[in-house]
Amino acid sequence: MATTATALVCPQGHGPQAPGTRFCTFCGVQLVALMAPVQPPAAVPALGTAPFVKNQLPVCKVCGGKGDLLGPAEEICTGCGWLRPLVPGYSLDRSAFLWAQDGQAMTRLQQIPALNSMVRSVSDKVGRPWIESTFNGIRLGPKQLPDVWKQAVLAARILGLPSMPDVYVAGDQQWNTYTFGTDNSAFIVLGTAILTNFTDDEMLFMLAREMGHCRAGHALWKTITRFLNGDTSLHGGLLSNGLLNAIHPMKLLEGAVEMPLMAWSRQSDITADRAGLLAVGDEALARRVLLAWAIKSARLLKQVNIEEWMKQEEESDDKMTRFSEMATSSSMYTTRRLRLLSGAAREPELMRHSQTVRSILKDLAPPPKPKPAAPIKAAAAPAPADSIRAVCEKCQTAVRIPFAALRGKQSLNVRCPKCQNVFTLRSKPVAPPPEPAAAQDQAV
Repeated sequence: MATTATALVCPQGHGPQAPGTRFCTFCGVQLVALMAPVQPPAAVPALGTAPFVKNQLPVCKVCGGKGDLLGPAEEICTGCGWLRPLVPGYSLDRSAFLWAQDGQAMTRLQQIPALNSMVRSVSDKVGRPWIESTFNGIRLGPKQLPDVWKQAVLAARILGLPSMPDVYVAGDQQWNTYTFGTDNSAFIVLGTAILTNFTDDEMLFMLAREMGHCRAGHALWKTITRFLNGDTSLHGGLLSNGLLNAIHPMKLLEGAVEMPLMAWSRQSDITADRAGLLAVGDEALARRVLLAWAIKSARLLKQVNIEEWMKQEEESDDKMTRFSEMATSSSMYTTRRLRLLSGAAREPELMRHSQTVRSILKDLAPPPKPKPAAPIKAAAAPAPADSIRAVCEKCQTAVRIPFAALRGKQSLNVRCPKCQNVFTLRSKPVAPPPEPAAAQDQAV
C-alpha cells in the first residue's frame, strides 16, 4: 500500500521548500513535520481524569505559556524563559537584518551529506549541561550581574526572540563571544573582557549581535562548527600548517568540509553585525565597538589613528586579502565588515526598523529625575528702626542698643552679653552749620 510522505514546513512560515530539503532555504532553520489536527479520544474519560492528547506540550505553570500569569512589570518567565514583547503587538521578522549571503552559504552547507548527518546527531544532545562542563562560566540572571542581564533581556526582546537564551560569562575566554545550542535551546558565552571594556549601548550592541545569531537560527550550525574545528577563534584553517601541507590529500579532504563552514561563519557574522546595528541605530558606535574588538582594547583604540588604519587596509592587495581570509579565517576581516556595516546603515528598511526600536525605547525609558533646586538663601531681616548697632571692641559681638536708653545722654556704658566686657558709647558732637559766604566776606 502506498504511503504519503509527511510534509515538512519552515516553523517561521517561509514559503514552500524543495522536495527532500531538511532545512529552510531562506533562513536555514530545520524544517518540521506538518502535524494534522489531533482528534480527541472517542471514549469518555473516567470521572476525575482529563483526556490525554498526544503530542501536547506541557504548559508552563509559572506564566501559563504566554505570560498570562505574570505581572505587567515582569519581562521574562523564570520557569520557561518566555519573553514579553517590547510593546504589545511588537514583532520583528529575522528578514529585517538577515544578510543575503548568509542564507546562500547556509544553503551550501545543507547540501553536504556529512554535515547533515552531523546535524542530526548533534541536535537535541547539547545544551546547558554541555556548556557548563565545557566552559568555566557563570550564568547571568536577575541576581547574577543584574545590569548585564537586564541589557541581555532587552537585546533579546528587541530581536523578537520568543524565549530567553542562557547567557554565561567565562573568564577563560576574554575577548571571545560564542552562540551555541539548538534552535530550541540556544545559549551565549561572553568573555570577561567584553564586560570590562563595553558599557551601555556598546554592551547592547554586543549582546544584540549574539541574540541575532540565535534569532537567525545560527546556534546549531555554530555548534557543528565548534565540534568539527574546535575553537574557531584559534583555528588556523586550511593553511594552518603551511602551504605544502595544504595540498596533502587528507588536508584537502578536511578542507572540503571545513571551507564551507568557515565561509558560512564569515557571512553569519555580518548578519550579527546588522542585528547589533538595528538595536542601537548608531553606525559610529557600532564601528567603534568592532574596531576595539579587533585590536582587543577599548583603551588602545583611543590612541589609534583610525583613518590611517583604514587606509592601510584599503591599500592592501584585495585578491590576496580575500584568499587569506578564505583560507585562514572564520571571521571576515575588519575593513570588509566596516564597509558592509556602512552599507547596512544606509538601507532604508533596516534603519526604519531601528528607528522604530529607538522610539519605543525612548518611550519606555523612565523620566529623568529632576535636579534638586538650589537652596534659597533667606533674606536678611531688616534692621530695627528703634535701635542702633554697636560692636564689642574685645570679641566683636554685635549688640543692639535701644534709642530710649540713649535719649538725653552724651555717653552710655554697655556690657557685652558674650564676654562681659564693658565699653562706652559716646554721642558724636554736632558740627555747626557753615556760615553764609556773604558773612565770611564781611568778617574779612
